[in-house]
Amino acid sequence: MREQAAGSGIALEEISVGATPTLRFSARQTGLTELRPGNYVYFDRTQLALGAATLDDCALTVLATVVSKPAPDRIILDCGSKTLTNDQARGIVNAAGYGAILAGGRGSPRQIDETLTIERVSEEHATVRVTGGTRLEPGDRVRVVPNHSCTVSNLVDAVRLVDGDQVIDTLPVAARGRIT
Repeated sequence: MREQAAGSGIALEEISVGATPTLRFSARQTGLTELRPGNYVYFDRTQLALGAATLDDCALTVLATVVSKPAPDRIILDCGSKTLTNDQARGIVNAAGYGAILAGGRGSPRQIDETLTIERVSEEHATVRVTGGTRLEPGDRVRVVPNHSCTVSNLVDAVRLVDGDQVIDTLPVAARGRIT
């Protein structure tokens, strides 16, 4: 790449590429001086839908509380567009809703609870459609894999690093509110 540009009279000191889905390929290229892989540190549901990550690769989740169960087929969570965003997951496979709720609890293998679909978000709440029943009740907590982790991390003041259910550190989001 650099040689082709030089052959045309263009000197390139830096060759910078960016994109999370293609990082695994870009990292093998020679001559690159910078990699800018967006949400590679977190991954998200869009990366799952693109086939660029597995569920176990997704490091960012939103901890949400069930605040209401107005009907057997509905629960309400305390995470809305101000936390999850209203971005849809785009990719090769269909990914309905505004995030994926993880099944099971501590010690369970990580998997998406396919009986729960976040079908609507207001600013502070998520309406979840329940298919076939749920044991979740008000006060229970769930982890949600967001559709777009970049936006989620920009919407919060801090992220908590956890090991299982134990918080091991809190990091401020340094760029929060710095978009001009």
